[in-house]
Amino acid sequence: MRKSWKILNKLKIQGGALLVMVMLFACNPTGSSGTGDVLVRVYDKYLYASALEGIVPPGSSIRDSLTIVRTFIQNWVNKELIAKKAEENLPGELKDFSAQLKEYRNSLIIFEYEKMLLRQELDTSISDETVLAYYELNKNNFPLKRDIMDMQYVVLHTDAPAIPEFRKYICSELLEEKDSLALYSSKYAVTFSLLEDQWLSLDEMRAVIPLESYSYGQFNAHQRYFELSDSAYIYMLCIKDYKPADSIAPVQFVADEIRKIILNRRKNDLIRTMRQTVLQDAIEHNQVEIY
Repeated sequence: MRKSWKILNKLKIQGGALLVMVMLFACNPTGSSGTGDVLVRVYDKYLYASALEGIVPPGSSIRDSLTIVRTFIQNWVNKELIAKKAEENLPGELKDFSAQLKEYRNSLIIFEYEKMLLRQELDTSISDETVLAYYELNKNNFPLKRDIMDMQYVVLHTDAPAIPEFRKYICSELLEEKDSLALYSSKYAVTFSLLEDQWLSLDEMRAVIPLESYSYGQFNAHQRYFELSDSAYIYMLCIKDYKPADSIAPVQFVADEIRKIILNRRKNDLIRTMRQTVLQDAIEHNQVEIY
């Protein structure tokens, strides 16, 4: 370990040369490895200047750059010294990692091959019809954990034009009035959402509209339009639908989750089919024998 500190002290003395290396590899990486000047030797292992490539983040100060490089070199020296010590002192049976390395290599190769197979052959397009079909067969698997509401809202400045029109149109089901609401919102609203089937929880709604509470009872009592205001804004909210906790989630609320489930099943099916094909092909060509 004394040797590592001697090396680091030497690096401090040679700070100017080290600074030049830091600047070169921070600004002009060469993409090579094991090249350039030798920075440190530990027994028969060498650390080359090219090892500094990419370790200094762009924009680092000279002081920070030198600290990063010295820390990198110190860690490398310590690791090599300890590895050498372990190599000299461990019994032979504790240094044989051939089986583990082979298993690890095989796992990496299989993983990369399956990734390539998925990139080339996996069908990632999932239609709305496919989502709906899965939902209809499995809807009981999607109970809600909290109350959610389908809502539309607009936020206006208190002096915005057409405020009476917004009040008239926001809960309307007439197509022409919906179109008018969309037009007025795009022109005058600070923010708005008029999407169909936009399901949000009360907490998510409060991020936009300062409504403190709302319940399924209020929805059933037809309390579906709310207007709030403060010194700067008017908030208008229309509750279109309501689903209480423990009821079945609407398909629109779980569509993304269903797509992930379907895609994951396709991945597993593709990999399973590939493995079965490989096994069958090997058996047919006498590459596998079970004794």
